[in-house]
Amino acid sequence: MSKLRADGMAELEFAQLNVMVVVDETFSQTLVVRLLEGLGVASVTAAANGADALAELKAAKARVHLVICDIEMPEMGGFELIRRIRFGAVPGYKEVPVVMLTGKDSDKNAQNARIHRVSGFLVKPPKANTLKNAILHAFEG
Repeated sequence: MSKLRADGMAELEFAQLNVMVVVDETFSQTLVVRLLEGLGVASVTAAANGADALAELKAAKARVHLVICDIEMPEMGGFELIRRIRFGAVPGYKEVPVVMLTGKDSDKNAQNARIHRVSGFLVKPPKANTLKNAILHAFEG
């Protein structure tokens, strides 16, 4: 998924990434999917809530390398989804990097993010450069 640059640092290869986008709002979901496609991500799977995302992860034929997830969604919100992933609801995904989407950045969300080992936050609607930087940060050591 990454290769070494001349300076010895790893370079993320977006063309090898499989990303799951979990967002209930059609506009936000479509925007994030298009931004990821613009970055050259290999494949993007979309889910409308945490319950759908768990089912998609369990059925996935290819490994999902990154989850980008909204916090507030019907049926199962983002932090509940991440809690279930971290506790092994989907074998092999306990350590998958996660970037959360939020309409508002709060102390409570930041605290929950630390508890759930979230790699980063994006404020909706994200811009291509901030999305790219959040993905790069999610894969840093």
